[in-house]
Amino acid sequence: MFGFFRRNKTHSITGVSSFSMVLVSIAQQIKPIKQVEFEMADQSLQDVFDWLAEQENNRWLNGGHYMLSEQMVGRYQLNISRYLGSHTLPVVFSNCTEGLLHVLPLLNANDKELGVIHIGSQFELKSTLEPEVGSAYHFALARFNELRLFCMGIDGARQNDKTLEYAEDLGCDWLTLPECQFSHRFQMKEQLASFLSHCDQVVLNIDLASLCPQSQIGTERYLEVHMVSRIIRQSLMSGKVEMVQLVGWKDKHIFAKSTRTILQELSGMVPTNDKVA
Repeated sequence: MFGFFRRNKTHSITGVSSFSMVLVSIAQQIKPIKQVEFEMADQSLQDVFDWLAEQENNRWLNGGHYMLSEQMVGRYQLNISRYLGSHTLPVVFSNCTEGLLHVLPLLNANDKELGVIHIGSQFELKSTLEPEVGSAYHFALARFNELRLFCMGIDGARQNDKTLEYAEDLGCDWLTLPECQFSHRFQMKEQLASFLSHCDQVVLNIDLASLCPQSQIGTERYLEVHMVSRIIRQSLMSGKVEMVQLVGWKDKHIFAKSTRTILQELSGMVPTNDKVA
């Protein structure tokens, strides 16, 4: 069905102004990702654009796929910078949240307040000497003093006291999974509005696994996609979202119905410039 991409296939960004969104995919191998897991993720992420093209009329710019070796990181950053400069919203599929660490330096400016809205069940604050899976915001907050972090959908049952204390010490804001349910939608909206009011630029990061039940029984708690759509809609309406990153490495998360719903929400909120008004 797939297989149209080659590794590190990139596309010319000539004519970017015809689009309002660009779909990009990246894969990087950091600890403790095994080689076989990385190869699976790399192949699946290469297929995302073709999968999306089969779902709807393809009005997305194809930004290509990057396997982030040291040489490819620079090319990836260069093209993301150009998309940002042309007011094209990059929607990036990544196998790990740590992909944000390559983009935040492009947005960090002395006169701009930068915020990250993380939608997922974990804080991603693992304290390590070098970036590992689950450590993205530990490094982001250490490198960028003015960065604000708002985590939405944190599963309190999966957090220990040390993690909660560390998140509080770092000045993170968060809402728990129950606080992101429909019954709390007005409070959630108010908290998100307050966070957005303190930011000039925002990056949305969505953990796709947090939107899917972990087993066929489906008894686990997980974020409801219609609530995630509300977060996306409110964030985009603020006019401050500079990039969206969708994180997943398994097919069941990358190609899930919930992922398709998110992409449809983005497509509806950020129409391409050639659509009739």
